[in-house]
Amino acid sequence: MSSLSAQGLSKSFGDLCALSDIDFEVADGEFFCVVGPTNAGKSTLLKTIAGLHRPDSGHIHLGGRPVTDLEPRARNVSLLFQNIALFPTQTGRENIGFPLRAAELPESEVANRVEEVAAMLKVGHVLDRLPQTFSGGEQQRVAIGRAIARPCDLLMLDEPLTNLDARIRIALRIEFKNLHRRLRQTLIYVTHDQVEAISMSDRIAVLNQGRFEQIGTPDEIYHRPASVFVAQFIGQPPMNIIGAEIQGDGDDTLLAGPGFRVPVADLETLESAGRLPRQLSFGLRPEALRVAKTESAETPFPGQVVWVERLGSKAVLDLRFAEQIVKAVVPPEHATAAEGPVWLGFTPKAEHLIDSERALFFR
Repeated sequence: MSSLSAQGLSKSFGDLCALSDIDFEVADGEFFCVVGPTNAGKSTLLKTIAGLHRPDSGHIHLGGRPVTDLEPRARNVSLLFQNIALFPTQTGRENIGFPLRAAELPESEVANRVEEVAAMLKVGHVLDRLPQTFSGGEQQRVAIGRAIARPCDLLMLDEPLTNLDARIRIALRIEFKNLHRRLRQTLIYVTHDQVEAISMSDRIAVLNQGRFEQIGTPDEIYHRPASVFVAQFIGQPPMNIIGAEIQGDGDDTLLAGPGFRVPVADLETLESAGRLPRQLSFGLRPEALRVAKTESAETPFPGQVVWVERLGSKAVLDLRFAEQIVKAVVPPEHATAAEGPVWLGFTPKAEHLIDSERALFFR
């Protein structure tokens, strides 16, 4: 049993509040991703769980036992920092075996475990070489091997792929997921890369300025964001936020803004529908924006393509619409993938209506 729970966790450094009254739980065997921008508090969170920082307030339980006041070595957690920091004068074998020898395990057990981990991570060929001869991917794999060599209750990885090139990062993302499936290790994975978070995790926690904006599955975070910050942090390109107002009541309710009037899908499912303010905003994913060269019932609103970003398998359009620039995603060969006039269409969803004053989605 290696579940984790934290209640009321706070940590400040002088006037800087790094963590502010955080509550969350990680289930036994869960792949839990923490995402957020630089200085959101991600690394501080890991170090506080590991015992490297003492919280100003709050409690941490690991596997049901309180660990808030325990020394790091007594918590039975493993933390891999963003900086790989292999011992340069030790071979790959010695680097992976270091935590096992530090725990004073028998040398035969150390040797067997090192071979097992090396085979799992495909680094057996570098065991007798020094780190200066490793490639970037080999260095990362050996560092991961050192982190997982000694069985622990909780494995924490702090942006482990940031310093690698794109090809190696994609390969290691797959290996991380396979490794987790094989070990069923409770894992907290910190990253600023939302693609990593969505593709690998069971659940995602979005951290911003020391607070969790939302915790949920990748689908929940993407399709039902709780705040404008989450909507614009998760998604590539991010969600468009468009100002509008409610017109009419009941079945005749429309969402209107500069140059458009549209019905809202499933408005009756919104619990707060009866209390919606007249002035609000709504979110629109770029792939939900319909774009065509000609006017039709599906694309009744005029717009203008002002920039095209070609990304191989897709094209991202910057469109002038509703007195602002919005983004749409179309196939690269689409007729609208060039600058010029176009026609647009969209169907706002009730769960994407936003309280503009609080920058929160209505629920």
